[in-house]
Amino acid sequence: MKARKIDKTRLRGTLFVLPAFIIHALVIVVPAFTLFYFSLTDWVGIGTPNFVGLDNFSRMMSDRDFHRAFRNNVVWMSLFLVVPLILGLGMALLFKGMGRIQMVFRAICFLPYVVGSVVAGRVFAAFYSPFSGIGPFFADLGVGFMEGFAPLGDTRLALFAVAFVDNWHWWGFVLVLMMSALHQVDYTLHEAALIEGANPVQIFFRVTLPQIKPTIISYFIFIMVASFRTFDYVWVMTGGGPAGATELVATWIFKRTFISFEAGYGAALSLTVCLGVLTIFMVQKFVRKALNHEPEGGA
Repeated sequence: MKARKIDKTRLRGTLFVLPAFIIHALVIVVPAFTLFYFSLTDWVGIGTPNFVGLDNFSRMMSDRDFHRAFRNNVVWMSLFLVVPLILGLGMALLFKGMGRIQMVFRAICFLPYVVGSVVAGRVFAAFYSPFSGIGPFFADLGVGFMEGFAPLGDTRLALFAVAFVDNWHWWGFVLVLMMSALHQVDYTLHEAALIEGANPVQIFFRVTLPQIKPTIISYFIFIMVASFRTFDYVWVMTGGGPAGATELVATWIFKRTFISFEAGYGAALSLTVCLGVLTIFMVQKFVRKALNHEPEGGA
């Protein structure tokens, strides 16, 4: 009787999770296997794929455009590993001692995060316009070096100009994330450090920073993964130009797959990026396990 009740309980539990499992299989598992298959084919997106083995991966190794997109992605990732974190953590430390008024400033800083990427991209593209943007505006006010200011048309500045817009949108979320981490800090340790004669800089690096380290590491892992999915701002503002200066891996895969109709090659590129992201995830698991490990034994 008891075994029968347990079986019924397990059956009910299985029936509850079965729809989610089916959806997961249809949306994640099946496309993953088909991605692997199509990466080994020469396919235009319709019709019968032509099996070519590892030719797509060999082509990828010599694809200079893909290499340039990958380098741009590394630069993009480096910017977002540093700039939003410094801004978010710095402002979080500033707002922490403001009392209830901090909620107003937090809301103001968070507002850009809720603005759609297409809207923000088009607005800032207008700001960067050499004909009606901020360059001509300041040039008319007598600021001579702003004349002809058109960063989206400069191969040296275009990537940083687009990254600035994405950072404007993103750093408010990092601020909220860092504020949440700071609220979990044990401030009795601050008092103990003050009694011992530590200055604010020492308290930050020796007391505060170690306690928010897990949040910072999680942020690093998230940025390393998300950077290779960046698409919207680049596509809306530059489309990967000028001359590939803002081309990222995601935009290059999109062009190969849906514009050049090289779906097989696009699948190979996507599979490579997925394996890279999976590697980052495995490193994250290892780092988290190392951080949470406590040495056995004691006095």
